[in-house]
Amino acid sequence: MSINHGQTLTLDDIVHQYGGALAVDHVTLEIKAGELVALLGPSGCGKTTLLRIIAGFIAQTSGKVVAGGRRIDELPPAERGVGIVFQNYALFPHMTVAENVGYGLAARGTDKAAARKRTSEMLDMVQMGHLADRLTKQLSGGQQQRVALARALAIEPRVLLLDEPFSALDKSLRLDMQIEIKRIQRAAGTTAIIVTHDQEEALSMADRVAVLNQGALEQFAPPSQVYDHPATYFVNQFVGTANVLHATLESISGDRACLRLADGTALMSRGPAGLATGSSVVACIRPENLCVSVGDEGVPASVEFGMPLGATIVHELRTDSGQRLKISEQRKPGAVPREPGTRLRVWPASVDSVAVFSSMQASA
Repeated sequence: MSINHGQTLTLDDIVHQYGGALAVDHVTLEIKAGELVALLGPSGCGKTTLLRIIAGFIAQTSGKVVAGGRRIDELPPAERGVGIVFQNYALFPHMTVAENVGYGLAARGTDKAAARKRTSEMLDMVQMGHLADRLTKQLSGGQQQRVALARALAIEPRVLLLDEPFSALDKSLRLDMQIEIKRIQRAAGTTAIIVTHDQEEALSMADRVAVLNQGALEQFAPPSQVYDHPATYFVNQFVGTANVLHATLESISGDRACLRLADGTALMSRGPAGLATGSSVVACIRPENLCVSVGDEGVPASVEFGMPLGATIVHELRTDSGQRLKISEQRKPGAVPREPGTRLRVWPASVDSVAVFSSMQASA
């Protein structure tokens, strides 16, 4: 199999309007060659619109699409060097597996011998060579997805687009196919963009994640940075789960800040950018970053209920000031949830695990 060496892809200040509605709001992304990027966000955030703009199915209102240093805006879809795997796979049911994979090559006028060789390579890569002569309507969902991927890669695209390709698969098969697509994309060296609303999918598969909200780009960073250091309150709440505590920003010293919670407890956090002392803020702490305190330090709370979730136990707590908190702890063999009404104190595992945002952002 030939190595593809995918191209860089630049979305330069992309704007798109449907009538008077703004679907994409000045989005700029610099995607590296061979990188897998996830466009993540809720329904209607603009991620599929961006994918369609890259593919050439719609023209953006303004901005530029550049692949490998060359503008591709005015090129028809077939000349953009883009392969796409649709949500419903869009296979031809009356064709065999091999005919589906070779369709794009035939449409481009590829020599028949070369097309057969490339088709065979792609089928071997997705482990479907033994089913080359079977009709696609006789395949399982996972097998159909492999055929769709082989067809998209057969034309040696410089950019591969995946439009929520796992939504029709059950959970166990979805994980297998996520791993498989990541392996194949790495082996082919193709630059890839996957559209998804599934945060776990984005965080596990992507080299970098672009989080979109109402057409605007909220953050574009590696998965660990998006999860551990969300750039905005929206990212903090959309990606993962976070407890929210209302507080006042009491003081800032270097890259550290002191917050005063509603019950009077002092809490140290990362220094919030652009906020002045005295500001109303929210302190956000993920459940796995809360610990049960030993001694008098921490926020006093009562256990409302607990849920064992395999390797972890999640407790729902209510603080003495009336706020709800979730705490996730590793479950030791034989451990069961704490009894409702159990009194305890909880505290962040580290200063860096406390993200701070303006209360205005939180209420927007």
